[in-house]
Amino acid sequence: MLNLVKMEWYKLRTTKLFIVLMAIGFALNVIICAVIPIVVKLVAPNEPAALSAISGSIASPFAGLLMIMVYISAVSFMYSDFAGGYIKNIAGQVKNRGSIVIAKLIVVAIHNLIFFAVGSIGNVLGSALGGSLVVDSEIAGGVFTFLLRWLLSIAICSVLMLFAVGIKTKSFAIVMAVIFATGSLNLLYLGVNTAIMTIFKTEVNVGNLFPDTLMGSVDAITNTNVINAVLVSAVFIVLFTVLTYVIFKKRDVK
Repeated sequence: MLNLVKMEWYKLRTTKLFIVLMAIGFALNVIICAVIPIVVKLVAPNEPAALSAISGSIASPFAGLLMIMVYISAVSFMYSDFAGGYIKNIAGQVKNRGSIVIAKLIVVAIHNLIFFAVGSIGNVLGSALGGSLVVDSEIAGGVFTFLLRWLLSIAICSVLMLFAVGIKTKSFAIVMAVIFATGSLNLLYLGVNTAIMTIFKTEVNVGNLFPDTLMGSVDAITNTNVINAVLVSAVFIVLFTVLTYVIFKKRDVK
């Protein structure tokens, strides 16, 4: 297993798309966080300057659509063996073919952690350059929120891995990546919530049971959905990794 993880890590750190998208994400975060305060000062010089707490800059590595880069990079990495045509050789060298799935998920977790760290550094640097950065007392909460969102991102990537590695459909995995990153499933959750409220006369938030919604709502500073984030992440990671593991072992490797 350790050798498989080392092999996957080597492939990741030599993947051009991973490096390029990470650099773009860092640059965009720096530019956005630096330029917005400057523009606000120019447009409304008499308005109080909007400040960015360092805890918030750490807690939210990428906002909105920028998360698409993280997931697309992960999908491309997970599918690279099939695109390169050498997954069959790898599978023939290990006793348990399913261990490749575990190794990939471990390296995807590292991939997401690096991406998130670079994003947060970009936020902090950009806010500092724009003169809006404030060092607050909630840094620990910001770091914890960062880790919770990282855990949720692994849960989402475990779903994407089912399509990219288990079923070997990169196109659909990328579509799902975009859906998760843009929060497009919120309309579905809203519909389900409405149906449950109408039928059972009780208020629920189905979105709190799914990692894509929790990515935007979890906050350790205000203790919002912390337990939900941990439990949902654990369930999704275990469930979809096992599904991918089983499917990958049963399918012919070509």
